Amino acid sequence: MADVTDTRNDINGGQQTPSLRGRPGRLPPEESAKITRRITAMAVIIGIILIAAKFFIWQESGSVGILSSLVHSSLDLFGAMSSFFAVRYAARPPDDNYRFGHGKSESFAAVFQVCLIVFASFHLLEEAFERFNDPSPIQHGGFAITAMLFCIAITLWLLIAQTWAIRSTGSIAVRGDRAHYLADMLANVVVISGLVLTSYTPFLRADSLVGVIIALWLLWTGYKVARLAWSQLMDRELPDTERNFIRDLALKDSQVKAVHDLRTRASGPHIHIQMRLDLDETLTLSQAHDVILAAEQRVMGAYKAADILIHPHPTGCEHTHGNKRFRSGNN
Repeated sequence: MADVTDTRNDINGGQQTPSLRGRPGRLPPEESAKITRRITAMAVIIGIILIAAKFFIWQESGSVGILSSLVHSSLDLFGAMSSFFAVRYAARPPDDNYRFGHGKSESFAAVFQVCLIVFASFHLLEEAFERFNDPSPIQHGGFAITAMLFCIAITLWLLIAQTWAIRSTGSIAVRGDRAHYLADMLANVVVISGLVLTSYTPFLRADSLVGVIIALWLLWTGYKVARLAWSQLMDRELPDTERNFIRDLALKDSQVKAVHDLRTRASGPHIHIQMRLDLDETLTLSQAHDVILAAEQRVMGAYKAADILIHPHPTGCEHTHGNKRFRSGNN
């Protein structure tokens, strides 16, 4: 996930807080699920339309560039279908067997998309090299160009909707879908360039070179999606900007002397937060509970889908808790 770099003023006191756009945990789970269900269904429908259109264009033109774009759109559809099911499973509430919820199903859907991307990339490279050695003219070039412009238009519309959904939910499955469709749209631009060169210039091998460019672009897209999935599956910490924000929320109460052992991780639409708060040792158990509860509510105010575990600790106490292996480097 990209680092948060922008800030905004906190309405309660002018404190600089990180923008939470594009981050999991910001919306209530039910609202996040509603958005991701809708956008993944839209992606499946658009994928079917693009496949049908590009198959017809390829049949008419015989262009390897359009064939490569057709394969790309087919992968988009498989990826969109995996996201369609993954976001619905990820939205299920925690149960007795999965206490941390089902959010990582979105990451597994992203891994599946990466496998499809790599497979298709090498297939397209093979096809492009064969056409490069045996080039052939493009049929109905003008029609193919016009039809591909239509494909670009509906893909752009979907990308705008997906961008809004990502900013609202931070869904990694939708991010994977968007990476697919963004690559598809840019690939369509390159395909049109190849069609123009092949149809209206003597450079017949331009179409094959377009296939190579799209294959390499697919591999780059796969790398970016894999990196996102890896971060969640390996429980990577949230960016330092957000960790500092969480720490500042906990320290808003003067009775909280320090925050230690802060651990965070994202899981689909949810985030999980653990920390230790140092409190005055003279507080009663009931008073300490009230301080911890208030800190939890402040964090929940910013992260509606957060699972929060806070451990109170008396100031001045030398004893530390847990396995020191997991405290190393954590603050």
